[in-house]
Amino acid sequence: MMHSPTHAWARSLEEVNTGLMTNLETGLTSDEARLRLKTYGRNEFKAKHSKGPVRLLVQQFVSPLILILIAAALLTAFLGEWLDTSIILFAVVVNAVLGFIQEYKAERAIESLTSYITHRTRIIRDGVEQEVEPKFIVPGDLLHITGGARITADARIVRELNFSADEALLTGESLPVEKTTDILSETTTLAERTNMIFAGTLGMNGSCYAVVTATGSNTEIGALAKLVDTTTSEKTPLQKALGQLTWIIILVTTVVVAGVFLVGIMNDVPFYEMLLISIAVLVGSVPEALPVGLTAILAIGVERIAKRNGIIRNLTASETLGSTTLIITDKTGTLTEANMQLVDIDTAGDLLAPDYQPSEPRHSFDDVQQELLALARAASDVVIENPDADPADWVMSGSLLETNIARAAGLYHISPTASDKSAIQTRIPFSSKYKFSAVRIPAHLLPGGLEQYEDPHVVMGAPDILIERAYLGHDEKAKLQSSVAALSGAGRRVLGIALVTPHAEPHHITTEHIRHVTFLGALSFVDPIRPEVPAALERIAHYHTRVIMATGDLPGTALAVAQELGWDVTEHNVLTGAQLAQMNDEELDGLLDSISIFARVTPQDKLRIVHLHQARGEVVAMTGDGVNDAPSLKAANIGIAVGSGTDVAKGVADLILLDNNFKTIVATIEEGKQILSNIKKLFVYLMSNTLDELVLIGGAIIAGVALPLSAIQIIWVNLFTGSLPAIAYAFDRQLMKETERTSRTLFDPRVTFLTASVGAVISLLLFGLYLFLLGINISTELARTVLFAAFGSYTLIISFSFLDLSRPIWRYSLLKNKLLIAGVGIGFILMLITIYLPFFQYEFNTVPLPLPWIGFVIVWLIFNVLLVECFKWFANRWLVQG
Repeated sequence: MMHSPTHAWARSLEEVNTGLMTNLETGLTSDEARLRLKTYGRNEFKAKHSKGPVRLLVQQFVSPLILILIAAALLTAFLGEWLDTSIILFAVVVNAVLGFIQEYKAERAIESLTSYITHRTRIIRDGVEQEVEPKFIVPGDLLHITGGARITADARIVRELNFSADEALLTGESLPVEKTTDILSETTTLAERTNMIFAGTLGMNGSCYAVVTATGSNTEIGALAKLVDTTTSEKTPLQKALGQLTWIIILVTTVVVAGVFLVGIMNDVPFYEMLLISIAVLVGSVPEALPVGLTAILAIGVERIAKRNGIIRNLTASETLGSTTLIITDKTGTLTEANMQLVDIDTAGDLLAPDYQPSEPRHSFDDVQQELLALARAASDVVIENPDADPADWVMSGSLLETNIARAAGLYHISPTASDKSAIQTRIPFSSKYKFSAVRIPAHLLPGGLEQYEDPHVVMGAPDILIERAYLGHDEKAKLQSSVAALSGAGRRVLGIALVTPHAEPHHITTEHIRHVTFLGALSFVDPIRPEVPAALERIAHYHTRVIMATGDLPGTALAVAQELGWDVTEHNVLTGAQLAQMNDEELDGLLDSISIFARVTPQDKLRIVHLHQARGEVVAMTGDGVNDAPSLKAANIGIAVGSGTDVAKGVADLILLDNNFKTIVATIEEGKQILSNIKKLFVYLMSNTLDELVLIGGAIIAGVALPLSAIQIIWVNLFTGSLPAIAYAFDRQLMKETERTSRTLFDPRVTFLTASVGAVISLLLFGLYLFLLGINISTELARTVLFAAFGSYTLIISFSFLDLSRPIWRYSLLKNKLLIAGVGIGFILMLITIYLPFFQYEFNTVPLPLPWIGFVIVWLIFNVLLVECFKWFANRWLVQG
């Protein structure tokens, strides 16, 4: 019977092996793994409780705006105004249900979208390395963890090579922990268990093999999960700002309404009537549709981004996406297809030829070229899931270049045997700092004439780096570098191949031992650009969003790709990592406007580039896929990880692309701009109407005239006719045509001006209209009905003017948002019902409007629309810089 050894970090590998009844070389058998899965269950545990439907529904009734409505309903019920009470309660239910639907959809959308990001783990079973879903890992499994991979179970390290892990999740230690296989004391604390790896942490550098000691709830992170049964959703800055604004609105409105009430009492308005009117004004002045509309906009936006192959990891990203002014993008897989095709193999002799020029793409390779390909294949860390299939159909995991090397080698029937694989005992993984990897291979794989290598290591990596480490004269190095530059200038991705004897014990070899290499040649790859990228670049330029490239490739390769994309760039627009190192920040800042390509950059260079652009006020979106990209992804305003990238990159990113495509970046930014645009429209529409009732009722009391609107009229207009268009803004696709640099803030000059000016002027005009109606020879009932019709109709019709705050109403389509049309149509039907149906006439104190007065209301609406358009023209002409 298998038993997991206690204090595995304090046990020898033999004791761990005995306790787990496994094999530290070949792992478990598939049959044994299936039995253990039944015994120990899946490698998973319940995460924090998400918001359930009941909790979400209850939350809708405890928002401050809904509480105001509930209080108003209780007061009207106390006064015996049952129709008013019914309307308010109906509005409470409608708003709560709408809010619940949108928040529930948002919760489920974000929760379900994470299932697209599936982590897979390398394990050894039946002596064969393969990839499985983490939930199927069992105690006794042998894990193979490399830099950038998420660790999915607690395990005791069996073998390691320069391996370190980020364990900040468990221990709070900010620096990566160097791992060993040494036996430790039983009293060793969690943070000091250097021979263990833990579920939920991240491999950073190097690689290791480790035997699983605990899964699921028995892991260290599983123990923490048991202590957590609730979660607190962190609100975004926008939600916090609007939440604060909500309370400000409530407090200010309450104070003003109290003042209106006191003035009314002092002017001998009956207490009962004044109390009812004050309740109605309070309800009508609170933009109860604001939180519902905001939730709807964010939820719909997240869904739309998902449909365009982007996963938003937090709502803050959806807000910030709309403000992006600079995109720093990688080249491979984002601008190109990430379909590296091996097109040439050049030996060192070829590259040293005086008249060397890159050849046309080859379709076959001779014996000497195949020998180089065999070395590259032996050194490639690739797992083939279906090795018996045709090489063209292989399903592989590994780096992009190495999987293509394996496929190309497979077509020539070049593939390491099982004995060859077991002989590969030392592997120095690729490092973005050194830009090469090194692998110990069997001597019999060496090409003829290289028998002097007793402990052969193949070194693969950046050809310029390997040439500098080669045992060659200055002239030979210069010629090789020139030939590699020619390949790079032809748009080729170049991979150098070299051999070395490190002269060190296998398990103690580091990058410092890779000196005086024998440079053998170079493999050339072509990665076609994505056909849709040029159009996407042209489209993003319309939003005043600049795109620059930051890549580890050679300058010539990056420049060739940029020119193929249609960029107007020369070598003067390219800066290399070596040149960056020679500049201080002030010097580099002076060049940023002219540099479109950063080539041969390190992770530190990328981070520096991000910080310098942010210091200039740019809102930076940064793409990346590797562990080395994590710092800059985290520092950027929007970190964008590609779906095929490492878990480290995804863990710090705000947005994950499912298809690795630059076109998707543009699409998600467009959706982010739509979200921000819709929020601005919603805010201006709702907040510009908050003063109407206060000015009308307060002005009438001060002027000593009959109150213009009854309580039920105010409630009807605000809770029904006005709320319908507000919700429709969430579904609007009328993107504001921004002519200025995108503003990060919701309350930009245009929004602030339109909210204040339209709100103040229209409120005063409505009061002026009422005084005019009272001054002519018509009944008070007709005057109040005309005002009611003008007030309610204006609230509906003006929603079309706010569909686009940057253009006049006759410059954009009014028919695209069918939900808004339906909402406005229903609103007008409700208005007609209250004016012309006898039952509602009695309840709403209205009289039928004669045809001339209907014409008067229409003229009034046209005048108000034109007035709002004048305010929009002024805001765009004088407040918004073109």
